Amino acid sequence: MEVENRPLIVASNRGPVTFTREPDGSFTSKKGSGGVVTAVTGIATGRQPIWIACPMTLGDRRRAEQARENGEEFIVPEGLDPAFRLRFVLPDSATYHKYYNKISNPLLWFLQHYLWDTPTSPDITAETYDSWSNGYAAVNQMFADEIVSAAAALDEEPIIMLQDYHLYLTAGMIREKRPTAIIQQFVHIPWPDPDYWRLLPMAWRRAICEGMLGNDIVGFQTREHARSFLYTCEAYVPGVRVDYAGRGVIWNGRRIEVRQYPISIDVEAVRRNAYSKEARVHDRYLPSFYNEYTVLRVDRAEPSKNIVRGFNAFGRFLEAHPEFVGRVNFVAILVPSRMDVVEYQSYLDDVSSIAGRINARYANVETSWQPINLILGENYPRALAAMKWYDVLMVNSIIDGMNLVAKEGCLLNERNGVLILSEGAGAAVQLGDDALMIAPADVEATADAIYQALTMPLPERRRRADNLRRAVESDDVAKWFREQLWDLDRYAIKEDRDPGVLLPNGAGAAVDDLDERKAAST
Repeated sequence: MEVENRPLIVASNRGPVTFTREPDGSFTSKKGSGGVVTAVTGIATGRQPIWIACPMTLGDRRRAEQARENGEEFIVPEGLDPAFRLRFVLPDSATYHKYYNKISNPLLWFLQHYLWDTPTSPDITAETYDSWSNGYAAVNQMFADEIVSAAAALDEEPIIMLQDYHLYLTAGMIREKRPTAIIQQFVHIPWPDPDYWRLLPMAWRRAICEGMLGNDIVGFQTREHARSFLYTCEAYVPGVRVDYAGRGVIWNGRRIEVRQYPISIDVEAVRRNAYSKEARVHDRYLPSFYNEYTVLRVDRAEPSKNIVRGFNAFGRFLEAHPEFVGRVNFVAILVPSRMDVVEYQSYLDDVSSIAGRINARYANVETSWQPINLILGENYPRALAAMKWYDVLMVNSIIDGMNLVAKEGCLLNERNGVLILSEGAGAAVQLGDDALMIAPADVEATADAIYQALTMPLPERRRRADNLRRAVESDDVAKWFREQLWDLDRYAIKEDRDPGVLLPNGAGAAVDDLDERKAAST
């Protein structure tokens, strides 16, 4: 059976739909707008893939409990075109807190973004060990059990696609119960080098790698992240053989392919949202934040986004080029994130503090001008509306799996805006040639890049902006998803495949080249 005709099971911490319980006891549902949801919807129209997730709202939990009481095998969201069938795992609040707020965030997230201040943190304590065993491992087992149960209800062997760092143990747990399962996992965030993983106990490092090696294919955003995963497996998993040329790991008699799939955006959906009625509402007041020149950033307010250094660079730019004082505004649209994690609370305080100091130094009371304008709160149409009008888009993240803001901004901007892009963002691989590239810790170079962007001749701005827009348009999230399915068809569902054979030296070159892989797959 061809891969695109097989049943599909997707698992992630957050599901594609949120439920609200109405006063009459019925449930309404709202579909999410994330890239994975969009991609699965587009590729699997009419197939009703199964999606397994944790409940995010009280309505989700109540709907899941109702389904179990009524003996529903799957939940079909009411009031929507039935694009998905759902099942929820239902950890209690204490278990979920340990899994999500103690291990997934901040421990794994901080580690994978190189954010720990290692002389002082993290401390792996008895509480951390408890959170690992009775939170992270426990919820991963719940996911595995639900996935195995859902697969058993299907007539054919499904494709199982796991998402991200919340589920590192799940594939191995599925493999133990269902040895013939077809499993792929995509990691949306960076994968650090082996030395940094030493912050975790050896048993945890090994469990993470061995859990991931339960997959048939492990996917990352960039070649560098994929290579770091290979190094980590070689460092911490006894008995592995790593095929660096062909990008694979041989372990326990199986070959696991390791690939890169740079994620993108739904180009048409982003454009549609940017010019929707909801977005146009913001066109009425956003110009009050603009100036002769406008620098924009759109980010979650969390440490990996490097917001404090970005503001410091802007302050340095104003100091070095006082002729721009009063003529340029920095508009920062920030979404507070994970406010139940103390590190995120502290970082938002730091962001507000540095913005306040720069405003206090340069603001003009007589004209009511201030250099930095903070807009807080989650409002996707507002963010897209703002992207149309910047002169400079700052994406200076310390490290990012991809950073889709860079792609959305380059697609939507109508002012030949210049992209300042960190070398740490995965988007640099695709967009770096036409962006102004900066090292994320280099405040002085970032200040210089702001000046270069604002004084760049219009023909140069236009050339760069056109190239960036074409680069984004040539790719989209549906292609990202299809490439993973094609590789599953090529590598995981071949009955004559010898799992123990290393590819010939150099065979990985064609596999690693995205264009050649597309051509071969089609």
